Amino acid sequence: MLLLGAGLLAGMAVAFARRLPDVSALYTPPDEASRIYAASGELVASLYRENRDSVPLSAIPTVLQRAVIAIEDDRFYQHRGVDLRAITRAVWRNITAGRLEEGASTITQQLARTLFLTQERTAARKLAEAILALEIERHLTKSEILERYLNQVYFGQGAYGIEMAARVYFGKHAKDLTLAESAMLAGVIQAPSVLTPFQNFPGAKARQQVVLARMVELGYVTPAAAKTAAAQQIVLAKESNAGLFGVRAPYFVSYILPYLIDRYGEDLVYKGGLRVYTTLDIPLQIAGERAVRSGIDAARAANLNVSQGALVTLDPRTGYIRAMIGGYDFKQSQFNRAWQARRQPGSAFKPFIYTAALASGKTPADIIVDGPVSFDIPGFRVWKPRNYDGQFRGPVTLRRAVEQSINIPAVKTLAEIGPTRVIAVARRMGITSPLQPNLSLALGTSDVTTLEMASAYGTLATMGLHAEPVAITKVLDRTGQVLEEHPPQRELVLSGEVAYVMTSLLKGVITSGTGRGAAIGRPAAGKTGTTDDYRNAWFVGYTPFLSTAVWVGNDNNAPMRRVVGGMVPARIWASFMKVAVTDTPSEDWRRPEGVVATTVCGASGQLAGPGCPDPRPEVFIQGTEPTEFYVPPAVPQSENGPAVNAAPLSVTAPRSGGKVNSPFAIEGITTPGSTVSMAILAEGGFLRVKVAEASLPVTADGRFSYVFRPTLVVSGVRYIITVKVTGPGGLTSSTTLTVTEQ
Repeated sequence: MLLLGAGLLAGMAVAFARRLPDVSALYTPPDEASRIYAASGELVASLYRENRDSVPLSAIPTVLQRAVIAIEDDRFYQHRGVDLRAITRAVWRNITAGRLEEGASTITQQLARTLFLTQERTAARKLAEAILALEIERHLTKSEILERYLNQVYFGQGAYGIEMAARVYFGKHAKDLTLAESAMLAGVIQAPSVLTPFQNFPGAKARQQVVLARMVELGYVTPAAAKTAAAQQIVLAKESNAGLFGVRAPYFVSYILPYLIDRYGEDLVYKGGLRVYTTLDIPLQIAGERAVRSGIDAARAANLNVSQGALVTLDPRTGYIRAMIGGYDFKQSQFNRAWQARRQPGSAFKPFIYTAALASGKTPADIIVDGPVSFDIPGFRVWKPRNYDGQFRGPVTLRRAVEQSINIPAVKTLAEIGPTRVIAVARRMGITSPLQPNLSLALGTSDVTTLEMASAYGTLATMGLHAEPVAITKVLDRTGQVLEEHPPQRELVLSGEVAYVMTSLLKGVITSGTGRGAAIGRPAAGKTGTTDDYRNAWFVGYTPFLSTAVWVGNDNNAPMRRVVGGMVPARIWASFMKVAVTDTPSEDWRRPEGVVATTVCGASGQLAGPGCPDPRPEVFIQGTEPTEFYVPPAVPQSENGPAVNAAPLSVTAPRSGGKVNSPFAIEGITTPGSTVSMAILAEGGFLRVKVAEASLPVTADGRFSYVFRPTLVVSGVRYIITVKVTGPGGLTSSTTLTVTEQ
């Protein structure tokens, strides 16, 4: 009967064993989280289903190994997978206690359960666990079993394996754990959801004492060492869950994640232990998040109906994306507006038109008539574009058209050089979204992304060198083998001369145009953008070292309350860039040899001669600069000397040659019904910059006034003020005076 029973049991075991998993899976590396790192090497995020970072046994302190063995399987080195002595002891204690008080699973059995079985408590599962444990012991050494166990076991808080447990609970690597910390972690294994130090420190501390006492009994540590460890203060890391461990730039991670999954598949991304090195600059990311949020908060407080925004900044020299903010709050919305949303750029598209124009031979001093114009579009009604303010300014220079973002000159320029040429330039500079080859392109009606705009403007920042946007520099597998690398991909797409002159125009947008709110106290260039219905507002700008695009609006495309690019977006841009440029030199762009600088006369575009009433510095691509000097119209003289056909003009304040304290008023008298215009140049050292230009209303008694408020007040700077008047009969006159900031 005994032989028959033994044979029956053996047969059942053999039959049962045939249905068990193949233990050759032991040689498959355990699931391991993929890590995403910033450019500095800091961990940005972990991608996983079970957050694990496997380490070799040599990187796990001996005291930790002994602590786990002491409390989980003190006869680990004596048994062959199943400990009959421990089973007998457990059965006796449970019988005498009248309840389940002690288990008898060895470390090998626990490993078998973790790798191959479920956690259900049935006799069948216990038998399977024992058989698999015996098989594991046949295939692996004790050290290999212990290493796999310590990298597989769950420690609570989403941490799988000892390395992740050490980081989550103590903010350090496993190799740096002390005896006190090791004993506490070993104690957590029994019931990780109950004994986690974050939620139940007294329970974890009591279990630590049990572990230390058991280590003393087994001779692993001395009583004195155990006493010292028990008294040692445990300093826990800031409470976190490994499920959210290190996610510091969620919008940036959400940008690269689709690429990783498409290239490597979900299993490898979430379980394969990839090491992904990126271009992210964490301080810039933080600065961008703060700038976007504070800018939108301020807009909300002012009841401007702004709820969302996006910001992208990259190094134009390499294309490396340094920061990406895709919305106000990732927790509220995971939609990434930095690259998933396409929006109309408004006037922020105009630099592509004027870049193409400069490449075609146009100059900043070219005169364009800002007046009514209509286009007969086949299949549509006649299109009559209008300016933002509904006004027409007459003849203006190309520079003024750019700085003041006047629509009609942009449409006329686009019509002259052709949409196809403009689209080709935009494509070379970095715009990849579909662009419609029609004249409304001048008003920015084709949708683009924030990332594209930052990239394309970066081409001007590098004097014509376009670098493809890069977010990932390299990817390694879990063994350290390089799977892919992405060095900068650069191509010269514009001449340095064209890029320099265009940059000069866009610098004027910030110093004296619609983008004055984006001034950051150093050389920078940029452009505002606003759609006619206020559904989108932009500011895109750059320094020699960073190109940054900012968009604000609403997800439901609701219009904002008269928000333009020079308001909320420009302020967000400036707030961010003031922080972002602190570690870069305050450098201006060097003028290429093929660019000449000269002085032109006001709105005429001709060279400034002795009689020029409004001299202005200007730059030209060599060969396109004006060659004729401005000659003032002859003014007939009366017998007594004064002009007889000049419009009356008298500037009563300030006094020419005097000193002023900004802000100050410019006042004068002329004939009622006259038109008065004024321009102010600031001169300091070798620099001469136009800082104001305005048309002044004339009262019924012929008086006019203008309060000048410079963006930056600098003691000693000279202001050259030119006032021009055109009388009701067409007679003109002008006067120029100079004052000095006190």
